[in-house]
Amino acid sequence: MPARTNEFQKLVKIINRSLAPSDAKVTESAMLYDHESETDREIDILIESELLNCNIKIGVECTATSRPLDVRSIESFKEKHRKVGINQTVVVSKNGFTSTSKKYAKKNNIRLLTFNDAKSENWSKKYEKLKGLSIYARNYSLRNLSVVFSEGVDKNFIFDNSVTVLFKDEFISVHKFALDTFVSANISKLASKELKDNEEGGEDPWIEVGFDLNKHYIFKDKNGLEDSPLQIIIVMNYESNYSDLDSRQVKYDGKEFVIGGAQDEDDNHLASFALKEADGKFIGNLEVSPNFFPTKQGEL
Repeated sequence: MPARTNEFQKLVKIINRSLAPSDAKVTESAMLYDHESETDREIDILIESELLNCNIKIGVECTATSRPLDVRSIESFKEKHRKVGINQTVVVSKNGFTSTSKKYAKKNNIRLLTFNDAKSENWSKKYEKLKGLSIYARNYSLRNLSVVFSEGVDKNFIFDNSVTVLFKDEFISVHKFALDTFVSANISKLASKELKDNEEGGEDPWIEVGFDLNKHYIFKDKNGLEDSPLQIIIVMNYESNYSDLDSRQVKYDGKEFVIGGAQDEDDNHLASFALKEADGKFIGNLEVSPNFFPTKQGEL
């Protein structure tokens, strides 16, 4: 299957995840057993939900062919779904359907759906703020860690990698305490511009953040000595990837969405998203591939 079709399939899946009931299971490229041919058959998107104690299976097939989908393709999907126990067949075509395929689908209870892209000048006003969306992924690794004690600290207290911290009724490593403290501060969001500017300013970017502990945490060294620091100072190395999401407004099954995604230079999927407006808020789903994250894996 061409990479472009795969990306189209991922967008269809993420939209259906937004539309499906919260307890539904949505699987991409699901394999179901065909008892007639005694082999597994692939379903582009499988939606499983329970209704009146019955497991309902909806099969969604996605095509990105350059021409409207003909009746033979619809027949093929219907037959495949019959053999693997699909209850409802849905076919999504990027470029529509022929008149004969529409007639056949109507007589056989098959749902045909298309994407209707809105031109950039025809976006709904409520979605205009979503134009030009981008995404970033960042990995951190601990570069340096230090603490500030009060003047009355025991001179024999040894601050090194073996130190543990009493946190939520248990002692954890000082490294884990530092990483949890850094993550909870949401630095990536609060200082996103500064972090990006720092990266663009040269190689080996890092960030230093101090957190006031106010002697609220007990630190214990390898000899069992305990003390409570005033402050912990955390220095992090970091590395990021940035990508535009190519957002666009579409209509799918009569509903408006803003969808988009990112691919690398080799057309490998990096990310995809689908958002809709509900009660004045934008809700939806975002899926990110592991290969979107920087290659150097850090400790966070």
